[in-house]
Amino acid sequence: MSIFAVIAISMGIHSCYVGSKVIVSLSALTLGASQFNVGLLAACYALMPLMLGVFSGRLADRKGMRLPLLLGAGLTFIAMLSGFLWHALPGLFTVALLMGAGFVFFNVSVQTLAGAIGRPEHRTRNFAWLSIGYSASSLLGPVIAGFSIEHLGFTWTFLLFLTFPLAPLAILTFKPGFTRAGKAAAAAAAHAGEHRTFDLLKDPPLRRLIFISGLSVASAELFAFYVPVFTHEIGLSASRTGLILGSYACAVAVTRLFLGKLMKWLTVQQIMAWFLLLAACAFAVFPLMHSASALMATAFVIGLGVGATQPLLMTVSYERSPAGRTGEVTGLRLTANNLARMVMPILCGALGASFGASPVFWMNAVNLLFTSYLSRR
Repeated sequence: MSIFAVIAISMGIHSCYVGSKVIVSLSALTLGASQFNVGLLAACYALMPLMLGVFSGRLADRKGMRLPLLLGAGLTFIAMLSGFLWHALPGLFTVALLMGAGFVFFNVSVQTLAGAIGRPEHRTRNFAWLSIGYSASSLLGPVIAGFSIEHLGFTWTFLLFLTFPLAPLAILTFKPGFTRAGKAAAAAAAHAGEHRTFDLLKDPPLRRLIFISGLSVASAELFAFYVPVFTHEIGLSASRTGLILGSYACAVAVTRLFLGKLMKWLTVQQIMAWFLLLAACAFAVFPLMHSASALMATAFVIGLGVGATQPLLMTVSYERSPAGRTGEVTGLRLTANNLARMVMPILCGALGASFGASPVFWMNAVNLLFTSYLSRR
């Protein structure tokens, strides 16, 4: 099995996951939801991953990757089916909860599987390629969602996105050997004995890495959710909103394509500190722009800034994981990510409901400045 086969199935699920956020947030606004309700919807995407992150990692470590991957793809399908059948605000909350649950099972396992493919020296390359695949799906999902909403409407867009998990489901169902690279890791976990998850936090560098991961991911996720809110506020169309998010995704892909060369010139700490600082500056000026072209350019700079963070965090957390506990460490890191994803949208939703979307971007600029400082240390 090659890393590119793993990327192919991950793109189907991730395109659906990212595109659903555009569909859900714009659909909620069309139904008359407040910005606070949109913040709650964003938080619901993180609620199930927060509860299931460590469990999904332990499941991957002990049972292998196929079961959680199948579970994740299946829940993604059911989430989009719910949106198609139940186009109302409670239905959108159902979509957010099911999509969050599906993606955490899939994402933890696919990251662990990517780290297990090939030799140890291939690991950074594997995570970089996986991140590039995620960048491509971050481009496809919002752009397809925006144009589909504009031309087909919300109900049929849910039906279109319902087809995205079908290929991963078929591959995982009919090719059980697809995840064989994860069997050795599962065997190691079976002999690793019982450990308390939070003992992992006694390692200060690992603890700091998990904290940085949560803060940086929260800003990236809020960008995906609040760009539709901001563009709706200033009167831009759904298709232009999709193009703005697509510009961000293109920049993320560009950064990750050149990450290997960057690591020859700069240390991991320097890359994260300087690139997060760049993203913070772009976040600060984003709400001052009102034309689609200016917003696309600023989104591109934000994408350049945050694009390098996740593949570096994936690599370092995998390498710092105790034997047989790589999935558990990944789950713990994603739990921290989702704690931030749940708390930050609620705070930002309350802020946006009172003062509009602009202060949300400024708060995220401050968050990334702080994260840049932590990375430098």
